[in-house]
Amino acid sequence: MGPRAHLKMMTPDFHSPDIVVPASTSNLGSGFDALSVAVKLYTRVRLIERLPSSSGVVRTEFVDGQFSGENRIETAFQLARARFGVEVPGIRIEVQSDVPRRAGLGSSATATIAGLRLYEMLTAPLPVPHLLGLAAEVEGHPDNAAAAVLGGITASCQCDDGHVMALSWRWPPEIRLIVATPDVPLDTSHARTVLPKSMDLQDAVFNLQRAVLLVRALECGDYGVLREAMRDRWHQPFRAPLVPALAEALALEHPSLLGVCLSGAGPSILALAAGQVSDVATLIGTLYDRLSVPHTIRILEAHQPEDAGTAGAVSARPSESVTRS
Repeated sequence: MGPRAHLKMMTPDFHSPDIVVPASTSNLGSGFDALSVAVKLYTRVRLIERLPSSSGVVRTEFVDGQFSGENRIETAFQLARARFGVEVPGIRIEVQSDVPRRAGLGSSATATIAGLRLYEMLTAPLPVPHLLGLAAEVEGHPDNAAAAVLGGITASCQCDDGHVMALSWRWPPEIRLIVATPDVPLDTSHARTVLPKSMDLQDAVFNLQRAVLLVRALECGDYGVLREAMRDRWHQPFRAPLVPALAEALALEHPSLLGVCLSGAGPSILALAAGQVSDVATLIGTLYDRLSVPHTIRILEAHQPEDAGTAGAVSARPSESVTRS
């Protein structure tokens, strides 16, 4: 059972800014289901029309064309409506997203948070713990949602009662996040089925040591240890057969390349770089070229905590991206 809160109906402000939620890259290798970084790719939701005679109905128009699969915006909106019991008018919304779906960039979390923010817009603000608890109910884990709400790099955990604890701090701005996405969609649910149900103590200690080292290295600026700190035995070895070029990317070396890992559940690959960032992006692109795999490479900045307003509205400049086929 998720968190409960008391809300009261407010007069909806249909002149509010768009709801804008950042994407995120999670795990960072060793921090499985715990660490995530918000990035400057966004899902935007605009409230177009109120439908007083259709209580609770959400009619969605996707600017980018047809949408298939579960609409997490509506799922989260209806969960909040059922949980808090405050009736709201039916609405018509317009959705535009820069976040690729099934790519390991938290697209479902952006939609989930957008749905909860939409409910907030019609009622009253939700405390962050309630927001994250509801999101974790929908998502099954809190890491991407925590980054989408708090910005920066986040560490999160879900308690036995469903309550979510999360902390955020600034991502080092000198480190760019290069995300390489092959044109091979991968559902997170499928990527989880290949994971083992248990692991031995040695592998558990291996990841724990590196996750702690990773957090401290980012805090104190000792980036020389990031490659080792991002190594993983919990999920990447089992997902590698599903992800083109992952093994090759993990073995790459370049003076500006700080570390490589799977982005979320994949199939995107994340590389951290400082200095000659474009050279690193080109180097990663050659891996896909050799395999004749169409791909998109994005050079991203972090969406920092100071960018994360309580209404989810931000002003973002477009990120640099290159698409190859």
